[in-house]
Amino acid sequence: MFNKSVLESVSDINLLNDMLQAEFSLEDWNAMVHIADKLYQSIKEFYEENQLRQAKGQPQIDTKRFKRSIAFYFGYAMVAKGIALQKMGDYAAARDCIEKYAELGWLYGLDDEGKEDVAHFRMIAHANRYVIDLLEGKMDTLPEYVQFIHNAEDEELLPGIITILESALKNNQNVDWALKEFESTLDSLDGNYETDANIRYYIDHLYLMSLYHFNNGNIYDALNISLKGLRMSDKLKDDTGFKKINALFISFSEHATKEQLNEYNVLNKTILERVLKDEKGIMYDGSSIVSAG
Repeated sequence: MFNKSVLESVSDINLLNDMLQAEFSLEDWNAMVHIADKLYQSIKEFYEENQLRQAKGQPQIDTKRFKRSIAFYFGYAMVAKGIALQKMGDYAAARDCIEKYAELGWLYGLDDEGKEDVAHFRMIAHANRYVIDLLEGKMDTLPEYVQFIHNAEDEELLPGIITILESALKNNQNVDWALKEFESTLDSLDGNYETDANIRYYIDHLYLMSLYHFNNGNIYDALNISLKGLRMSDKLKDDTGFKKINALFISFSEHATKEQLNEYNVLNKTILERVLKDEKGIMYDGSSIVSAG
C-alpha cells in the first residue's frame, strides 16, 4: 500500500500541469516560472522515488495515474519556464531551460509514449534555439527558421509566426518576405481550437500581425486585422487577447474608415446585448439601456 503523500504527489503533478496551462493563457509569466519549478521538482522526486523502489525490489507507483508520460512532465515544465523567461527578456535563463528538455533520453523505463515525447521535446528545443537567436537580434538565422517551420509539425506554425513577428518588432526589421511564405496557410485558419494554449497562439498572432502593420505604417490593414482579432477573441472567449487588441484598435481609431468604425461598433453592441441577456429586468434596445418590464 502506498502512503497518502505519494498518491497526493501524483494528483499535485496533474494539477500543476493544468495550472501552468491556465497561467499561460493569462500571460502571468512570474506565476509560470514558480509553478514550472514546482512541477519539475515534483516529477523529479516522483521519478527518483520509483527508481529507488525498483532498486530495492519494491512495488513501483503506477504511472497510469498520470495524464501523460513522465518524460512529458519533465519537458513541459522546462518548456513553460523557458517561454515565461523568454517573455520577460531573460534569454540566457531561457536557453538554460532549453538544454534541460533538449535531451530527455536519460530517463529510464520509458514506454512508447514517453519515447515519442522525448523526440517531440527534442524538436521543440531545436525550434526554440532559433527563437532565442532571433529575439537576440540574429536575424540572419531567419531563413533557416522559415525552412524549419515549413518542415516542422503543423503545431509549430503559429508559435513560429509569433516569433517572426516578435523579432521583427523588437529589432525593427521588415519580414514581409517571411510572412508571405505562410500567407495562404494563415488565411485558411478558422480559429477552431480546443485548447486554451492554441487559442492564445491564434489570437496572439493576430495581435502581433496588427502591431507589425501599424509599425510599418499600414494602418488600414492593421485595423482590419485588429477587427478580425476582436471578432475571434470574442468568439473563442479569450479575454486576454480581446483586451490587448481592443486597446490597440482604440488607440488608432482616429485613422479608421467609416466602415471599420461601424464594424467595431456593431461588434460591441452585439457583445453588450449578449451580456445583458444575463441581467434581470434590463435590456439594450440598440441605443440605450431600458427596463425589460
